[in-house]
Amino acid sequence: MIDPDRFEEMRRLLETRVKPSRYLHSMGVSQTAEQLARIYGANENDAAVAGLLHDWDKALSYKELKRLAKKHKLAPKAVRKQMPGVLHSLTAPYSLHEEFPELSPEVLQAVGRHTCGATDMTDLDKIVFIADIIEPGRTFGDVAPLREAVGAVSLDELFFMTYGSTLVYLIEAGLPVHPDSLDVWNVLVAERAERLEEEAGRCDSPASPDALRPRGPRVIVIE
Repeated sequence: MIDPDRFEEMRRLLETRVKPSRYLHSMGVSQTAEQLARIYGANENDAAVAGLLHDWDKALSYKELKRLAKKHKLAPKAVRKQMPGVLHSLTAPYSLHEEFPELSPEVLQAVGRHTCGATDMTDLDKIVFIADIIEPGRTFGDVAPLREAVGAVSLDELFFMTYGSTLVYLIEAGLPVHPDSLDVWNVLVAERAERLEEEAGRCDSPASPDALRPRGPRVIVIE
């Protein structure tokens, strides 16, 4: 539990560390993550803190990020070279642990997973990932349906929609996809199919093919 005074100290340190636009984005993610946690029954304090600090290492140069990623063996050379924009999420748990040793493993993990995700995402991980996309400062039009889905669908479904739409964007834009992302997506698809089958069983009717298709808009992935 991070008390209000310590949270305020973290906020001030972040404000002096990153660009103003990045700071405003981080505040938006923090507030959105806290709201999502309240709606979906997760730890609100952890969500607010992880959202606040998720872009902590955005202050570092790509050269420094690549150095840290290599030092901690966080990504293969191809990822460090082709996708430097994801490195800040991988290195941040190490930087944050040094700066704020009281941060819980759950918060650090959520920070580390906010760009590429993982096959075993916790509710907190999903909340921070989603909040990074739908926070109020995001102005691109296609994010609106994701915001409208908050509370109307389960957290798992909302994460499925958000993750799928980011992959669609990357592919259509001709951008590289992290090698782990396909594994994450395949797990999400399988888990969703199981959920739909269980729901259909309770309703005593089979899930239609349309129900198994990804839903949600395309959204721009912000690194």
